[in-house]
Amino acid sequence: MENGKTYRFYGWETADVKDQRGLTPRDYYDLLSRVWCRETCASRMRNEWSEDNKTWGQCTITAFLLQDIYGGKVYGVPLPDGNYHCFNAVGGCVFDLTSEQFPAPLDYRNCPEQLRETHLGKTEKRLRYEELKRKLAAILPPEKREDNEMEEQIVTVKIKTKGEKCEMTDAEIKDWYASHIAKLFDPAYGTPEIEVKLERIEK
Repeated sequence: MENGKTYRFYGWETADVKDQRGLTPRDYYDLLSRVWCRETCASRMRNEWSEDNKTWGQCTITAFLLQDIYGGKVYGVPLPDGNYHCFNAVGGCVFDLTSEQFPAPLDYRNCPEQLRETHLGKTEKRLRYEELKRKLAAILPPEKREDNEMEEQIVTVKIKTKGEKCEMTDAEIKDWYASHIAKLFDPAYGTPEIEVKLERIEK
């Protein structure tokens, strides 16, 4: 999903922690950029929200949503108005997906921890968090299955054709069917093992 691109949010270079889908915070930045909107922006800041500054007013709900995914802790940079700008710390990985809303770099040192029950205990903020979570869930790729969750499917297909005898070799026919059947499977679950059995009946 990242394709070697660069980002502007704080900590993007070392944001390598992965979730069960194999997604990093950079991947979630890409996904959230599709769903951050005026409705998920803090109500007191909505008049200033724009498509050019999608992270505006999204810090708290984004940080706690990423905590749902990766664990870790949420900290807050003290702001001049008495509020806190929330960001994530997962082990030694510190990142702030919504840092771009500020024109100048923030100081992430020695920031106080922010508690979920304090922030999401407020109805307005909790409803925005739930809306962002719902929007994100709607565009998430499926989770990767563990090996012990894989299943074996046995499908028998009988194909009868008319016309001239097929000039393809048995190996060519098997490869053709295997490659086309593989395209039916979601690549998020890995490459399927496909065995094609062939019996040619001449009449």
